[in-house]
Amino acid sequence: MDVLLEAIELTKQYKGLKAVAGYSVKISRGEIRGLIGPNGAGKTTTFNLLTSMVKSTSGNIYFEGKKITGVRADQIARLGICRTFQNIRLFKNLTVLENVLIAAQIKKKYNFMSVLLSSPSFLREEKHLVDRSLELLETMGLINAKDIKARNLPYGQQRKLEIARALAVGPKLLLLDEPAAGMNPSESTELMGLIRYLRDKFKLTIFLIEHDMKFVMNLCEKIQVLNYGTLIAEGSAAEIQNNPDVISAYLGRAVESA
Repeated sequence: MDVLLEAIELTKQYKGLKAVAGYSVKISRGEIRGLIGPNGAGKTTTFNLLTSMVKSTSGNIYFEGKKITGVRADQIARLGICRTFQNIRLFKNLTVLENVLIAAQIKKKYNFMSVLLSSPSFLREEKHLVDRSLELLETMGLINAKDIKARNLPYGQQRKLEIARALAVGPKLLLLDEPAAGMNPSESTELMGLIRYLRDKFKLTIFLIEHDMKFVMNLCEKIQVLNYGTLIAEGSAAEIQNNPDVISAYLGRAVESA
């Protein structure tokens, strides 16, 4: 299959500590991939490396066959790699719609005079951005909350708003850091279906970190397991559930699929 993202021997070292050690992955276009492991295993650090939030000590990253190691985080987003965060990072004093509009403008280049004079071309582009943002809010089930400040949304809806904001950039690869965190079983099941829908609707590739094992095992086509910054297993849900190293390091017992 067509490889969208490849990381080769990524390492991040903080003095004597290797937060990530020799991590490699190949993610195919259209895949839903999972990354699991105990707290402190290096999962979020791995996402930070892939999105240039932190610089790797060694190793390389390729996106659509082009080397992107060391490229700035904003340039990574413009290339089509977007993410959400473990700790929600919304503009909490702005409305739901304003949060999405900010992200939607990342790829737009405005002429100073057209903005100053509110030229017809500028106004048309602004209307397009608003229409696009409203469409995303409709998709995420947030359209009725468009004028509410982000801080006033329930926690689960804030998670969905983060995803809507990432989608507004127009990603090819979407990284989700614990998207089901804080959700009840019903909300998690709904989110699972939504992620599949988003993958198909927007032709996305999705890479996610999650501690909800039922969520991961039923959603992801391939799963990797990190422990102390080292990749200890990779495979299908069935292979991961029955891998003795994974059971010993993390699961403790086999996880039942729904």
